[in-house]
Amino acid sequence: MKQKKVSKQRKYRPEIDGLRAIAVIFVIFNHINKDLLPNGYLGVDIFFVISGYVITSSIYGRTSKDLGDFLLGFYSRRLKRLIPALTFFLITTSFAISLFCDQPTVYLKTALTASFGVSNIYLYQNSTNYFATNTALNPFTQTWSLGVEQQFYLLFPILAWISGFSRQTKNGVKIFLGIISCLAVLSLISFLYLYKINQPAAYFLVTSRFWEMATGCLFFIGSNKNYIFFKILKRIPSTLIAVLMILIVFIPSNIPSLLTVAIVALSSIFICSLEEGTNIFNFLTKESIIYIGLISYSLYLWHWGVLSLAKWTLGISTTTILPILLLILFLSVISYRFFEIPLRKIPLKNIISLILGSLLIIISSLFSYILGRPFLGKLYLGEDKIGEYRDSTKQNCPTLSNDLPNFIIVGDSHAYKLHQALKECIPKQKLKLATVMRTAFPRVNYSNPYILDKETNNYNNLLLNQLLKEALNPSRDKDLNKKIIIIANRSPIYFSPSNSTDGLLVPNTFWNEDYSAKISNKEVISAWFKKLNSFAANNSRNLIYVLLPPPEINTQNIPLSICKKEWFRKDIPNFCHQGVSMLEAIKERKDFYDELKKAESKLSNIKIYDSFQDFCDPNILSCKVKSSGKLMYIDSNHLSSDGYDLLINNLITTLAN
Repeated sequence: MKQKKVSKQRKYRPEIDGLRAIAVIFVIFNHINKDLLPNGYLGVDIFFVISGYVITSSIYGRTSKDLGDFLLGFYSRRLKRLIPALTFFLITTSFAISLFCDQPTVYLKTALTASFGVSNIYLYQNSTNYFATNTALNPFTQTWSLGVEQQFYLLFPILAWISGFSRQTKNGVKIFLGIISCLAVLSLISFLYLYKINQPAAYFLVTSRFWEMATGCLFFIGSNKNYIFFKILKRIPSTLIAVLMILIVFIPSNIPSLLTVAIVALSSIFICSLEEGTNIFNFLTKESIIYIGLISYSLYLWHWGVLSLAKWTLGISTTTILPILLLILFLSVISYRFFEIPLRKIPLKNIISLILGSLLIIISSLFSYILGRPFLGKLYLGEDKIGEYRDSTKQNCPTLSNDLPNFIIVGDSHAYKLHQALKECIPKQKLKLATVMRTAFPRVNYSNPYILDKETNNYNNLLLNQLLKEALNPSRDKDLNKKIIIIANRSPIYFSPSNSTDGLLVPNTFWNEDYSAKISNKEVISAWFKKLNSFAANNSRNLIYVLLPPPEINTQNIPLSICKKEWFRKDIPNFCHQGVSMLEAIKERKDFYDELKKAESKLSNIKIYDSFQDFCDPNILSCKVKSSGKLMYIDSNHLSSDGYDLLINNLITTLAN
């Protein structure tokens, strides 16, 4: 026996659009300046509650032939609602960030994953801190919440159908309530637990956010069924709840997880307690407020994108904030009128809507991929790219003698970059390269879940040894005189228990020679130096230089091109002007450096070139990120062309002598 359908709960509620308007205003003001609205980011949690409430209302009593027909209708409506505006935003902003950032790879990957509704997972995997500087520079960070919602939508309609809720079977509501309540409790426990030990997981993953949308779902059902508990909640004055919500977003707090719980509970009660004729209802249903609510989705997308692009260009200040806000409003209105509304209003069959939505996803993802691969850096409007080597490098080359020895550069990406710089000063026939990315020489048997597995590491080690063997092959070399072999690795990172990449710490696993057993990092260091000594002994007629890389900097995962002054860029982040602590850098490499000094003292053909001497000032105990206004790095550990200009003069002079 089926229950009587209740259509009144599916009617349009303008006050909910009014609440959307307030939520998006909270978020925008918080993102402009956290001091204006310290907890305004909680507006996103209000959106989650509204989504749960509205999506439950939309499927309650909707007739469908079967599960397939029900899911097809549900997902086609979601695609028509979300994808057109998202596609417009992703394509436009991907193009824009490529104009002002010469290293937008991370940002374009965020856009690509946002096309498929998984940017929250990508941001989590990159250990993104939502409140950090690097996050504010990524114009697609805000899409994490869309990813959470879209992943919620994958499960929600299936549960609604299987339980009988959407079909309004006799016990459908009770079964659905039980399932959603259990999942909501588990999700809430997960959120509160993870917030203490793994904040990115608590923040970005749907498993930790499910409870917020589920709360909106439960409150729709509870208020619709007039359960006693919800009758009591409806008696609470909506004005009082509104005041409490405003206090929460204005008053700073050290317990954000509890604030999230509070705002979810209050906004759920607020939706249920709103009554026509009250002052708060009349305010929320004003025409201007409703319109902001209607365009709130586009506002949410564009406000962050425009603010992020402003930080890459003119900056955010009292003189630029009004044009920025007007641009956000303009783009949001364009998005709403020409992308959101048209596809929603066109009467299309569900399957056609699904196909069109899927095509838009493919188009936006391909656009991000193309900008991030074949066109990477080609649209940049700056004077030059910090990763490029310019002809000016040649002007800084030292004078070299005619009997210059042959050079062989071996190692990982540091060897490749060094070769790129050296070939500006050393004749091509005098310079050879043996390099494999993320592979040290002598070999280090390691694996890392975010970098490479042990099989790839073993293959890379064998390949690098083969390349070096070919470079050293005397039968291919007419010059049998002494060679200079430069070992350039990102050492000592290969021997650290954890591999750090711009703040992302992931554990290294070290292996013995045949990868049959795990060993400690100290055992790896010992094995590496045995291999180095053996290699030096077997190449006693050649001189072996171990190049110690410059100190690594914490870029906060920010593309360093933002540290360069350009015609379109005004503000430079503070970290660009800060040096690296020389004492900390020395401490991090101490074990490796001490062993290397021992090797140098034992074998006469092992020499050390310490690039710290070029970048660090012992008088102030600091190492340079910028010198004479020029940026020395392209990322946390690779030098820029200006950085190599500083390095190679001393390096080549030392090597040539």
